Amino acid sequence: MNLQFPKNFKFGAATAAYQIEGARHEGGKSDSIWDTFCDMPDKIDRGETGEIACDHFHRFREDVARMKEMHLESYRFSVAWTRIIPSGDGEVNPDGIAFYNALIDELLAAGIEPMLTMYHWDLPQALQDRGGWTNPESVGWYTRYAEAIFDAFGDRVKKFITFNEPFVFTDFGYVTGSFPPGIKGDYRSKLLAGHHVLMSHGAAVRLYRKKNLGGEIGITLDYAYNCPASRRREDVEAAARANEFWAGWYFEPVVFGHYPKIAQAWFARRGLMPETTEAEMKLIAEPIDFLGINHYFCNYVEADPANNREGSRHVYPSVHHTDNKWPVTEEGFYEMLKYFQSVVKVPIYITENGISLNDIVSVDGEVMDYDRIDYLKRYLSALSRAISEGLDCRGYYYWSYMDNMEWAAGYEPRFGLVYVDYTTQKRIVKRSGEWYRRLIDEKNGFSVEELEEEESIAFRSDALN
Repeated sequence: MNLQFPKNFKFGAATAAYQIEGARHEGGKSDSIWDTFCDMPDKIDRGETGEIACDHFHRFREDVARMKEMHLESYRFSVAWTRIIPSGDGEVNPDGIAFYNALIDELLAAGIEPMLTMYHWDLPQALQDRGGWTNPESVGWYTRYAEAIFDAFGDRVKKFITFNEPFVFTDFGYVTGSFPPGIKGDYRSKLLAGHHVLMSHGAAVRLYRKKNLGGEIGITLDYAYNCPASRRREDVEAAARANEFWAGWYFEPVVFGHYPKIAQAWFARRGLMPETTEAEMKLIAEPIDFLGINHYFCNYVEADPANNREGSRHVYPSVHHTDNKWPVTEEGFYEMLKYFQSVVKVPIYITENGISLNDIVSVDGEVMDYDRIDYLKRYLSALSRAISEGLDCRGYYYWSYMDNMEWAAGYEPRFGLVYVDYTTQKRIVKRSGEWYRRLIDEKNGFSVEELEEEESIAFRSDALN
């Protein structure tokens, strides 16, 4: 198995503010919708919260030093709106700016390129109290927040992401109710909120162009690609329809300038589709510099006439599954990448990809997560293959840099390259983190079989403890 990546390809890892920072009320921070949601009974597994999380707010220098030891080339992180503008739509908080300035400067001093996500789900509660993303004023709120970010960090950060996974936080927030604001079955609010999010994205891109800061800006979309279970025409068409209702609902407006036609008609017939204008759709499709893709697994679907929406149903092939029951579908990942190659005209980044495992610390003080290494080999081999066939992909960010609070699932799922003991806050680089460092060092071509897990590793997992 050979992996090859371009010389300018960036290998990194990703996190999100609420999942790692902690320090709920320090540095002028106000409550976000996730702070409020975690305070509610029975919303988060085991009643866990992000109040302390990984204590990254106090330990960021230690974390960046470890990133440098792991040879990460880039770090994707989000900033908390509640630290930048605690009221949501008022004065900029100098303490919040100072914290992220210090983090950015630390990264640059370590030779690590920052990639800044502007919104990773933690809306200020003060704005949710005014309707949140269903309020058309949210476009203005977000644009002013974006301006504060560009003005404070645009001189040093050269890659910005406007939003992370709008499908997830609108669908889970207004349909399943498993994320804040915790509303169930309200498709109209979901679609309205999503439309305002996409308009906010376009407004931020337009503002960034106006400021002429010399960097790049894009958006990150989740893409659980729907693959046909067979090559029968019915299954191929069913998979295409399923993609319209799921990942394509945000992908097509940004890339093509319109909502998916079949899905839009279905929602419109039921009176759920918000009114849109040509100017709004043009704003949403404001040209981006790159597209971020978060991908963990594919769904395999076959035609099902009984499903009166997308006309398909999931079928489950015999594949490996992660600790949180997600299928390992690297071939579907390759098919998705080839689809992007055919339709996307800007470079892409894989801004999240990773696996949850039941990681434990051995008696020797190590985390021997060989299944995570196997997962990385599978997905990176698919990515390398697609790049060799012409895909313009500029980087890969493993999710996540370290174990953290996985939203409503709390702290039990462990995705990190770095193990976190949440009682002591001790960090341990897992065996996968050591493997990843070797991959970064040899990215211009090597056989993964050469990276024997038993060989001598240049640094030990407790090097910074």
